[in-house]
Amino acid sequence: MPRAAPLPLPPRTDSGFTLLEMLVVLAITGLIAGLLYPQIETANFAVRQRIARAHVAEGTEMARAMALRSGAPVTLGTDEGGAVLIIAGAGSRRITLDPAGKIRLALRPPGIVFHPDGSTTGGELVLGSGRDAARYGVDTASGRLTQARPPEQADAER
Repeated sequence: MPRAAPLPLPPRTDSGFTLLEMLVVLAITGLIAGLLYPQIETANFAVRQRIARAHVAEGTEMARAMALRSGAPVTLGTDEGGAVLIIAGAGSRRITLDPAGKIRLALRPPGIVFHPDGSTTGGELVLGSGRDAARYGVDTASGRLTQARPPEQADAER
């Protein structure tokens, strides 16, 4: 009896990935993540700094408005650590500058008083520290917040 011819085998195809290919992909992914993480952290800090600046501007305007409305002096200050802006007067308010607690505010003098006529004792607010610090001034006549120029910019203009 004649034997039947063997059936042809299906063509052999390689499917899937080798272990080496998977390790290369994981290494590249880790490298990209390692390079991007510091930039994400920097962007996150910049956003928090911007929000804290908005809170400071809001707090000074609120203190000025409260003094004008109530007819009594209102004091702008901070807690001991500089993480919370405190508005003391007719109806006190507390504004947390940064929920993470990394951005601090320093006031010089420690308390700025807003008078009912719109004037203030004036002062300087320093938000943050080091090269990321933003300096603001409170105008004595109008009570408005103005951003001070960095020292290196003031020196360059002389």
